[in-house]
Amino acid sequence: MTDYDVIQIGFGPVGQIHAATLGRSGHSVAVFERSPSLYQLSRAGHCDHEIMRIFQSVGAADAIERDAIPILDYDWFNADGEILLHLDWNAPTPSGWRSDYLFYQPYVETELRAAVDRLPSVEVNLGWEATAIEQYDDHVEVTVREGNRDQGRWTATGRTRTVTARYLVGADGAGSMAREVAGIEWEDFGFEENWLVVDVRPHDPDLAIDMPEAGQICDPARPVSLFRWLGREHARWEFMLLPGETAQGMTDEGRDWELLARWGLSPDNATIARRAIYTFRSLLAKDFRAGRILLVGDAAHLMPPFMGQGMCSGLRDAINLAWKLDLVLREVASADLLGTYTEERRPHVGQVIATSIGLGQIVCVSDPEEAAERDRMFLAGEAPPPPPFPWLQTGIVAADTHPSAGQLGVQGRISTGEQTGRADDLLGNTWLVLCDDRALLDGIGQRQRELIDRIGGRVVHISRARHRGADSVVDLDATYHAWFNQGEFRAVIVRPDFYTYGMASHVGDLNALIDRLAEQIGVAVPTPA
Repeated sequence: MTDYDVIQIGFGPVGQIHAATLGRSGHSVAVFERSPSLYQLSRAGHCDHEIMRIFQSVGAADAIERDAIPILDYDWFNADGEILLHLDWNAPTPSGWRSDYLFYQPYVETELRAAVDRLPSVEVNLGWEATAIEQYDDHVEVTVREGNRDQGRWTATGRTRTVTARYLVGADGAGSMAREVAGIEWEDFGFEENWLVVDVRPHDPDLAIDMPEAGQICDPARPVSLFRWLGREHARWEFMLLPGETAQGMTDEGRDWELLARWGLSPDNATIARRAIYTFRSLLAKDFRAGRILLVGDAAHLMPPFMGQGMCSGLRDAINLAWKLDLVLREVASADLLGTYTEERRPHVGQVIATSIGLGQIVCVSDPEEAAERDRMFLAGEAPPPPPFPWLQTGIVAADTHPSAGQLGVQGRISTGEQTGRADDLLGNTWLVLCDDRALLDGIGQRQRELIDRIGGRVVHISRARHRGADSVVDLDATYHAWFNQGEFRAVIVRPDFYTYGMASHVGDLNALIDRLAEQIGVAVPTPA
């Protein structure tokens, strides 16, 4: 018997989502975070529709949206102000949220912390750092020590604890102790650039600044990333360090104001909220799991920020791992299921890193001749567009059932007869078997229904007609009608992390698909008496 189901080291946004998701499933989680308080400066600043859906899954999305700014365009300019690359952030999404948002991270963390605090099975210990991790056949043992900040330095108080759990999740960042103890090495993709990041709070939040809402200035004299809205009170500039420049010189008092003067900013109309030198790197853990130790977020991967997908990728890790740990902890599935965590997440993150590097190679050009050739190619339409965003292609997915298998499932507005709202809120974040054909739903076998029950899933009839019973909901805005018809399928299985497992159009195929899911998860299908 262990003290907890899961010990988690680290409590940034990725750790908060992971702890909240496990806690909402009733599992006991002990979180240990070295910092005595939530970090009050912003690092991440962007999320997409899928991440808003993840925030929604823990009851935090509406509060986060109040301070986030939906962004419509992400434009890349050359030194002359010509658009080299346009990314449409106003396209429709499957998730029921706007495509992309910019936010101020401390506000996001406050809402995620509140979501965790509502869960009695999650114990959060701030001001505790792990000092030793031991892994055994059936549990992990972690020694932690308490500390506090004294004049900016972390100082141990002398108090220690030793706790046990069935699994350890390392959400402890790029310098992860969990990764080091697990003996997991990095794969380095070779991208490394130093940038000065400056967050600004205009005295008038509505101050008119001549800048795009989100953009890159690909000027060899000084590449710049700039975002007018970081939440509703801040803005961000990122300046690449040029050859010969040092971190100390770029953070000298007044240097940031010199750089910001181009946009009319000064101490008279704005305040510097944060300045820091970041080294943008491209690293991917060679495995996300070693026995009972699993890694999420920056502990497992680092990428350049040019897609805004660093934190987003970590949150995808968290929700992917949480539903698998849930089944394993409930002993519905064997620990072999956890092997699919690396199988699914590592290739996905690897593709995101590759695209981020490719975008970084567009902007991080300081040679004028090389920049001129880049500009010529883009303006002539000779440069290839960025690749499509990756989807799930390996692991728990029946990819051969439909071209859309492994892509995100949709979320529309539905009515249960008593309630109206977003589908995830009313159906729950669990396995869903959705059918738009009542006969198909009625044809699901007893054996297959028992399997869906065992994994905590639901079978739901999606109808455009009036409400027709406890297992039926009304498709209020025709989101599901359009999805099923355009895809030419009549049933779909959706995973707890919103990705589609597979599609079917006939009863026999649907029953076989459920059996196949059981085999992949490692759940025994009940046999008829």
